[in-house]
Order: sequence, then structure tokens, then C-alpha cells
Amino acid sequence: MRISTSQLFDRGINNILNGQGELSDTQQRLSSGKKLLRPSDDPVGASKVIRLTEELDQITQFQRNNELLTGSLKEQEAVMRNINEAVTKARTLAIQAGSGAMTPESRAAIGVEIAEIRDQVFDLMNSKNAAGEYIFAGYQSKSPAFVYDPSATGNKYYFQGDEGTTNYQLSPSVQIQGNDSGKSVFEDVFARFKASVTATTAADASMTISEQNDLDRFHKQNYDAVTPANNDYQIQVNPAGDQVTVTNVGTGANLGTFNFTPGQPFTFNGLQFTIDGAPGDTLDFSLNPPEKKNLAQTLDDFFVALDDPDIPQQDFLVALDDAIIGMDNGLNALGAATSGVGGRLNVSSAVYESNLDLEIATKEARSVVQDVDYAKAVSDLSRQETALQAAQATFSRVTSLSLFDYVR
Repeated sequence: MRISTSQLFDRGINNILNGQGELSDTQQRLSSGKKLLRPSDDPVGASKVIRLTEELDQITQFQRNNELLTGSLKEQEAVMRNINEAVTKARTLAIQAGSGAMTPESRAAIGVEIAEIRDQVFDLMNSKNAAGEYIFAGYQSKSPAFVYDPSATGNKYYFQGDEGTTNYQLSPSVQIQGNDSGKSVFEDVFARFKASVTATTAADASMTISEQNDLDRFHKQNYDAVTPANNDYQIQVNPAGDQVTVTNVGTGANLGTFNFTPGQPFTFNGLQFTIDGAPGDTLDFSLNPPEKKNLAQTLDDFFVALDDPDIPQQDFLVALDDAIIGMDNGLNALGAATSGVGGRLNVSSAVYESNLDLEIATKEARSVVQDVDYAKAVSDLSRQETALQAAQATFSRVTSLSLFDYVR
């Protein structure tokens, strides 16, 4: 077979160009650290690298979400901790104000402190985050969560936000709430449950709350918001004058018979009654409608009682009990919310660590497919340089073989 001069040139040039191309690719792999320079190098591997890169980008976003969530929860936790400390101090002052040795002037002095704590709590309930948004206002985060209206007929401190919450996606299957609405933390807190005497035929009768927990339980189980008559009760002295029977006026149900001595107290579900009456005498009482008061309103009501020098002692004691129980209820709700925040922080921390482990595993899997083996690449570079030099030297020798060389 004859080989023309042009074929010799073409083959030699192709060998040199192929060697230069392979050498260039190897040099590029070494400089970039990537084994796959183009999808055609390994179509299946290239597809896997794209998928793994997408997973890593998703994990990165999840971690950013986690950091935002953690910051939000820690801000909220700090605010609630400060409110808890302030209200606990107010409760201590309330117990101190209940001392029989307190003069009106001393109570007024405590009232000044209670007013300061009230303002502090109100300010904390309207705390803002780093972005200038009100933490407890829900979706209405550009406006204060709570407002004060001195002309209001009911509660003067009240919630004006909504119950919106922001959720953060921390993994494909984990989504965590990043904030609590002030409605659930502060506003939806029951004030002291009460009952009132509405009528009596006895010569003298009175009712006081002796066991608040028992009354709370009875109130929650029996208060009927639909049928008001079912909240009315009657106590009647029996014909012998030694027992009383309690009945529900609305339903007619007999709630029990109790031993009775005129002028001596007896207890029914946390209510202590003293009736100086004869056989057939009755006392009617009703469960008061439940009220809700936030901590700022509870403290304000207590301040009003402390600041009134003419308030009767009995009325002051009622206001004192209202304040202590209201603060206790508020602290319980605050404690539950704080526990919820702590639980969510624990979950977010665990998910963050899990995502870190997943990120490392995914990077390792991508590295196996994508990253260059430097030892092999250096060996290939040395081999390809030698091959290219040989091709160049061979081309030079082959292209010099012609009849003209012999003629000379």
C-alpha cells in the first residue's frame, strides 16, 4: 500500500493534536480539581453531580432557615424570661402588700413599683426583633401587638395583632414555628374565676372563695355559656334546719346535701357559705362569666387598688387575690410558651446537626464522581507529555524522508 506525503503529514498532525488535547485536558483537571470537564466525559456521572449539587444547595438553604429560626426563638425566649422576672417581682410585692401592717401610704409606695413593672411588662410585650418587627403581633408585625386605651370600658390594655405565625422549613420533612402570637401567650389568660350571691331570704348570709383550685375546677366543668340559667344555683335549708341542699336552678339537678348549723360556715366546691337562717331559707348564687386579662391589665387593676386610699379592706383583699391569681395564671401561660420555645430550639439544633452530617456525606459522594485523582492525573500528565514529545519527534523524522533528500 502506498502512503502519500500528504497522508504522512495528516497523520502526524492528528497525532500531535490529539496528544496536545489530552495533555491540555489533564492539565485542566489538575488545575481545577475536577475530573469531569464536560458532560460527555461521563454522562451518568455528570447527571449524578448535578443532582448532588442541588441537594447541597437545598441543605445550605435549610441551614440558613435554621439560623434565622434560632435567632427568632432566642429573641422571643429572652423577652419572655424578662417578663417572667418582672411579674415574679410584682407577685412578691403583692404578697407584701397583703400584710395587715401595711398603711395606705405603704400600699401607695408599692403601687408606684407595680406601675413601673406594669409599664415594663407592657413594653416587653411590644418587643421588636432585629428587623424592627413586633415579635408578638402575628402577621401584623408592623404595628404594636398591644395597645393602651384609657377610655376603654373593659380592659384598657388589649391585643390588636392576629394569630399569624411564621414557619421555617429546616429539612424536607421538618417545619418549625418561629414565633408565638401575643394572643396565645398573654391575651388568652383567664382571670380569677368567681361566683356571686344574687339573692337570699336568710337573716344574714355571706359567701367567700376558700379554695380557688376547687372553684376553678367546678367553674370549668359547669359554666354554660349558651344557657345562662344553668349557671344559677340555690341553697335551701331543710325543714329540720340541720342540712342544706344545693340545686342547679336551670337544670333542677340536685348537687348534694350538706350538714348545716346556722351561722357556721360550710364549703361547696371551693365556695364557703355562712348562712344565719331558718328552715326553708334560701341563698341564690351564680357563676360569674369567665374573663381574660393579660399581665399588663392585671397589674394595672392591682395598681388602681393600691393607689386608692379609701378602698375598704375587704375590697382590697379581693383585688389582692385577683392580682395574685391573675399573675399566677399569666406566669403559667408564659411558662408553657417558654417551654415550647425551648423544645423548638432543641429540635432545630438536632436538625442542624443532622443536616451537617448529611452535607458531609453528600459532598463525599459528589467528590467520588467529580473530583480528580491527583496521583493518577499526574501520572497521566507525565505519560501524555512523553507521548506528545515522541509524536513531535516522529513527525519531524517522517516529514524529512523524501527523494529530494537523497538527490542532495
